[in-house]
Amino acid sequence: MFDIPDFIGWLLNPENWQGRYGIPNLIQEHLLLSFGAIALATFLALPIGIAIGHFNRGTALVVLLGSASRAIPTMGLLFALVMLLGVQLRELAVVIALVAIAFPPLLAGAYAGISAIEKHIPDSATAQGLTPWQLLRIVEIPLAMPAIIGGFRIAWIQVTSTVVLAPLVGLGGLGFGIIQGLALRNFDQVVASALLIVLVTVLGDQLLGFAQKNQAFRLGHLSGGKNK
Repeated sequence: MFDIPDFIGWLLNPENWQGRYGIPNLIQEHLLLSFGAIALATFLALPIGIAIGHFNRGTALVVLLGSASRAIPTMGLLFALVMLLGVQLRELAVVIALVAIAFPPLLAGAYAGISAIEKHIPDSATAQGLTPWQLLRIVEIPLAMPAIIGGFRIAWIQVTSTVVLAPLVGLGGLGFGIIQGLALRNFDQVVASALLIVLVTVLGDQLLGFAQKNQAFRLGHLSGGKNK
């Protein structure tokens, strides 16, 4: 059974902070998988989302992918990709599964941010001589940043919580502590690993939330200053 003194003892045990399966190394693996998948999804999703919002075409794609991402079971997708690509390419299979999870919210965030810009703003910028690329870079993307960061927040939560499944196919990450702890009936290890996963997820979400609020405040301040 779980006992708080034993839990604290396990967490403070130096042996659990060293070696291949030590807490620092598992956190590093967890973050590397998360950052890698989100970076790749960003490279794919943001240009598409921005283009859809800018040209106002392909809205159905955003809705379709958003619905599909909620309907596809994460664990089923992960194991299906491992079976399809083979155990030797399990790292690639996990990354593809994580990218598939991160892609829809990033796409939706970029689309929502661009499409929400009032039409007279880009029209005025174009009338002042801005090229399409300058309009996108100087006007539309900065105005869309709060929504884009909101997409990152959703992607971060979904990806970091899904990386927990990676040890089931032989990879690392904080999910290893849960799987091993359940196998050994070491519930102190299970609880400690779960709390670390929550901490990583919440900390990242709060940092992105701070960036989102700061960006929204800055845009509101600029807008208020121009209206004076």
